[in-house]
Amino acid sequence: MRYIKKIRPAVGLAVVLLAGSLISGQEKAPPAPGKTWTLRECIASALANNLDLSIEALNPDLGDAEIAATKEQYLPQFNLSYYKYDQTQPSSWGVEGTAVKSRYDNYALTLSERIVTGTTASLSFSNSMNNTSRAFTVVNPAYNSNFSFSLTQSLLKGFGPKVNRIPIVQAENSRDISVATLKSAILQTVYSVEEAYWSLVSAIENRKVQESSLGQSRALLEKNREAVRIGSKSALEILNSEAEVAQYEDALVSARLNVEQTEARLKQLLNLPASSTSESGGIVPADLPTVEKKTVAVEDALRTALAERPEMIQSGLEIANFDQSIVSYRNQLLPQLDLTFSAWSPGQSGILSVYDNNNPLTGNVIGKVEGSRGEALKQAMRMTYKNWSLRLDLTLPTANLFSRSSLAMAKMNKDQAELRLERQKQTIAYEIADAIKTLANAERRIESSRAARELQEKRVAAETQRVQLGLVGSEWLLSYQRQLTSARTSEIAALVGYKIAVAKLEKAMGTTIKSLGLKFRDYVF
Repeated sequence: MRYIKKIRPAVGLAVVLLAGSLISGQEKAPPAPGKTWTLRECIASALANNLDLSIEALNPDLGDAEIAATKEQYLPQFNLSYYKYDQTQPSSWGVEGTAVKSRYDNYALTLSERIVTGTTASLSFSNSMNNTSRAFTVVNPAYNSNFSFSLTQSLLKGFGPKVNRIPIVQAENSRDISVATLKSAILQTVYSVEEAYWSLVSAIENRKVQESSLGQSRALLEKNREAVRIGSKSALEILNSEAEVAQYEDALVSARLNVEQTEARLKQLLNLPASSTSESGGIVPADLPTVEKKTVAVEDALRTALAERPEMIQSGLEIANFDQSIVSYRNQLLPQLDLTFSAWSPGQSGILSVYDNNNPLTGNVIGKVEGSRGEALKQAMRMTYKNWSLRLDLTLPTANLFSRSSLAMAKMNKDQAELRLERQKQTIAYEIADAIKTLANAERRIESSRAARELQEKRVAAETQRVQLGLVGSEWLLSYQRQLTSARTSEIAALVGYKIAVAKLEKAMGTTIKSLGLKFRDYVF
């Protein structure tokens, strides 16, 4: 269903707005000084400086940091330790003397890493020295080295990359949700800027109409005063004209206040200083509310909105996160079954005491064989003594057998998210329908307001001739002039309303950024 017919040329409507607001002989107010802003410049300024957007733009960066922090658990862990002691202990064995002295130091290096498959791998190396005064010690000081490798694989709970990547996937989805939220904030900000910009255009044009009407009424007042002075009109004509001037002066005060308030709202969106005014370098709109033909089918608009609206993207990602949580909680209900394989190679060296008859109990040392730490290290690295082990551990927490509350809550959260998604679809459908109706009504209002303004101009022109010929008094002319002022204001409002309606439809479809060719930092929406 098409909702827009062919609209009159944009140029003609722009001329109506600017030239139609003044008739021949009317006073034209000089433009207020200030910086001229196009709508695109205002939007660019808002995207660069709007504080709400600046705050919202930090969330995707925080999401990236969260992703990096989640991935850090799979980075290699390096540990280096040194331990040393020197102790003396009382001896309970007489042959050792009254006390036993020991000196010990140890260097240890460990490299471990978690793998996304649910595997934990570690590689370690240690080298120690032990020197003691204990009697009958064969190797003293003794140097020991150990080179080991360990691999632990989860076979049930925590098995596989799908389960172990869940925190990363959820962090990535959360980052994408923040990007969608940022897009939503951009859409709202751009629409607010467009609405404020065109409202400012409307307020300024309305002020011009009020200034022009005031100039007309003052000119008529002077003519009536001259007519009363020469006796061609009664004093009542002056009274009526003065009342009319007072009304226009009051309307002009309200129109100027409306300009200031609307401009202040636009400045807030652009993050401009609130102290500047239109008279001292404020915002002077450069664009005219020209109307261009726009034809969209309701079904196409709804289909586009469902694909482009950030709320839909956000809801889909939330459901995806709940799906991940369900997978995770189901996996947590499984028993913990771990398979551990270990392999290690020790090495030993030192100063070997050779006792008489190879019997340390004789206490008679007949020789010594010198060794060093390096020899112990070589033995360990050469795998001189090969050792390995295989272990299977089963842990069955009883809580998992009786409680499935976490899984149940995750399922209910997903159900809620799906219902929110359906509600969002319904809300979008209503927004699209309302935006299309608003745009269609805005188009019709342009035609009707233009026709009304043209008729009022003809009535004022005809009544002006009658007054100038002295056929009637000015009371009807004053009434017609008020109606003409109202008609001009209505036409301006109709033109601006159409531009705002177009912006509203673009926002409802989520296509504002694409249709205007906007860019926000490095994001691609």
